[in-house]
Amino acid sequence: MSPEQMKNQNPQNFEHFPTRDRLHSDVLEEKYGPIHAEVLRHDDTKSDTLLDEYAMREVHLTDEHDISRTYALTFLTYEKTDEELYEIDTKIRNGGMIGKTFREYGYEIRKNVIDVSTLPLSDELKKVFQTDEKYAKARISEFYAKKQDGKPKIYGLVMELYTPDFREPTVNLFDIKQVNPSTTILEKNGINKEMIWEHLGETQTASAWREDESAYEKAKKDSLPEVFEWRKRVENYISSKE
Repeated sequence: MSPEQMKNQNPQNFEHFPTRDRLHSDVLEEKYGPIHAEVLRHDDTKSDTLLDEYAMREVHLTDEHDISRTYALTFLTYEKTDEELYEIDTKIRNGGMIGKTFREYGYEIRKNVIDVSTLPLSDELKKVFQTDEKYAKARISEFYAKKQDGKPKIYGLVMELYTPDFREPTVNLFDIKQVNPSTTILEKNGINKEMIWEHLGETQTASAWREDESAYEKAKKDSLPEVFEWRKRVENYISSKE
């Protein structure tokens, strides 16, 4: 993307996706007012009748005019033996917002972005977004949570698809700079959850893991097949609902 192209883009595209402190719902409410979750699906992770590989949550984050501002899929990858996370997930399943519920339990939230792309909009998504655009920006992130004296935990992997009114359907340099390998890939290259958590709390120019640049660069290469797999999984799920 050239400097001229960047200059001509809507300034809203230049806001870094908040990887700490601010929740996505916070950002939406600043622009649209009160936001509520319209839950289409939220599986019980302990159910014996799951049809998919992962338990899932599917929601629209909707404004007071019943216009969806974000369509989100959450693949619930947390450790099922973690009783507190299951309790939190149950409260979310019964109507709570993800980030706000974790805050109520004393957790700080951070997100590890592993992919940003554009996806085609189905007719149904165009309808709920109230848009004629053919594409929308999508972001896939790992949802990290940590109490002050605890260890970082991952609740799930979240795909957010934004209404074009909120974020233009383009991937810019600011988006690309935030993309990291997944935790699974980073750990295979010697970068653990604690290091990832610290990195997500720092500025874009600093890093708790960059002392070993070669390990990070190898992780980036190793992550590509996994990223494409997640992207395809999301596309297939959306297509299956048409």
